[in-house]
Amino acid sequence: MKKQYLAGFLLGISVLVGLVCFIQFVSPRSETGRQWILGLSATRIFVGFIFGGLLLFNVGAMFFVLIDLGPRQKTFKKKISQFFADHYISIMVTLHAALTLIGMFLLSMNRPVVHPLRFLVPFYVRLESLITWIFIAGLLLLLLSRIVFAETARNNPRLARQDTILVGVSLFVATFLLYFYIAVRIGWVHDITYAFWDLLARQFVNGKLYLENPPYSHDLTFYNGKWYVPMPPLAAILLMPIAYWVKPENINTSYLSILFSAINGVLVFLILRELAQRKWIELSSHGMFWLVVVFLFGTPQLWMGIDGRGWYISQILTVLFLALAVYTALRTQSAWWSATFIAIAMLARPNSLMTWPFVFAISMQILKEKHGNVEWKEVLKWVVKTIIPIAVAIIGLLSYNYLRFENFLDFGYTTVNAGKEIVSKVHIYGLFSPHFIPENLFSMFFRMPRINWGATWSGIANGGLWPIDPTSDGISMLLTTPPLLYLFHRYPKQWWILGAWAAILLNIGLLSFYSNTGASQFGYRYVLDFIVPLLAMLAITMGKKVPWHYLILVLISIVINIYGAYWYMNR
Repeated sequence: MKKQYLAGFLLGISVLVGLVCFIQFVSPRSETGRQWILGLSATRIFVGFIFGGLLLFNVGAMFFVLIDLGPRQKTFKKKISQFFADHYISIMVTLHAALTLIGMFLLSMNRPVVHPLRFLVPFYVRLESLITWIFIAGLLLLLLSRIVFAETARNNPRLARQDTILVGVSLFVATFLLYFYIAVRIGWVHDITYAFWDLLARQFVNGKLYLENPPYSHDLTFYNGKWYVPMPPLAAILLMPIAYWVKPENINTSYLSILFSAINGVLVFLILRELAQRKWIELSSHGMFWLVVVFLFGTPQLWMGIDGRGWYISQILTVLFLALAVYTALRTQSAWWSATFIAIAMLARPNSLMTWPFVFAISMQILKEKHGNVEWKEVLKWVVKTIIPIAVAIIGLLSYNYLRFENFLDFGYTTVNAGKEIVSKVHIYGLFSPHFIPENLFSMFFRMPRINWGATWSGIANGGLWPIDPTSDGISMLLTTPPLLYLFHRYPKQWWILGAWAAILLNIGLLSFYSNTGASQFGYRYVLDFIVPLLAMLAITMGKKVPWHYLILVLISIVINIYGAYWYMNR
């Protein structure tokens, strides 16, 4: 009986929403030359009949559920219930798929509209009310089905996979659109200077490793009369299929960076979910949501994800392939695939190799749980398998250097056309040196922004000082992402946890020797090199229930990083 009234209540809400949407649909009059009846065009009248018919069906369903009409009605209700029970999974899959597509459409039509989707705007304008009601009614039907058939859905692996797909797709779409909207608000989407990879991808297609007459030369390396991109070439390799068909000036690397960033958000969610299913962490779905939000909007992932310039796309791709390596280790325990993804990440940033201990420790933890112990034979076998893809990546990078600069070990950074201070340091101390340790550690953990007392926000537009002025040399990751303070915590002694901390510390150690702190940036951008194991450790500290003070720090980190993105793009 309670389910009957709940069904009637939800169907009633759908009716009320439908009435409001129907009134919104028929209220505006059509253009003067197209009016047919009651000021509406023939097309709107046709759609109105469909809308009205669906609404009447909704009203009939509500009364059918609430009013007892005798034995025949009861028999018919049983048949409907049996049909839903027999085909529950298929119905839910169809409903989820429809809601996902409609939700994606509604989100993408909110202004500003992504340029490739603008052809859909006229369709959206005409049918906005109908589509909105169908979406809300579908959500209510989904909720009702889950409640009424809770027993059928419980412990159903197919339905669990379906939910994961739904969350993943929704997260991808929401991240892409939110990043796009933020980029538009700060005026950045169409600024693709220093993208590098669009130009280099076209050259790769033409069989050349250098840029011909590049429109800019900053951070390029001049050698034997040619300009080269010194950074490892992964981004250009991935862009080659696009560059084959599209001219470089028509490739918007900001959109591509946002696309990769949205994939990163989905991968972080999948990693956290897998850790929770293995019971390595006690994180609830609520906690996973907030941790993914921290990653997407409370770290340098945000501003680098919308930037689209060469240096930052490489870091976004590094996160993507390292996350794939970790997820593959959790799902399949395949040494080949995990090492392959690490090797691909090395083609963007060679220090990606420092994440190998995390992937290794995950695989050993799984082996221990399966067999009760880890034999050295299994360890050696796993290590040998990972050596091959990584060795191929190293050989590829060294060969790429030789083909460009006739030196296997020369990446082109010693002669790069960059800031004089950075280049002079490299000439004096080398690309890596203990000399850089104090400056790097200071930027990682202790550097604060400048406070310009007396400066006003209104003066920024006229070239005035920013009241809070982050330094381009970087500021503390603990300041830009306050939830990282939770990392100061006691951890169990387990393989995967020790591996995570090994990856984190190896990255920090290597980066502390590097010749610059990240150059032009907000916050400390190199934190993304070890963000995946860092988030896994943060998940341990949160437990089942997310503390209220953690949520406050999450909100603070979002505000800080949105401000940082605006500052960085408009300084």
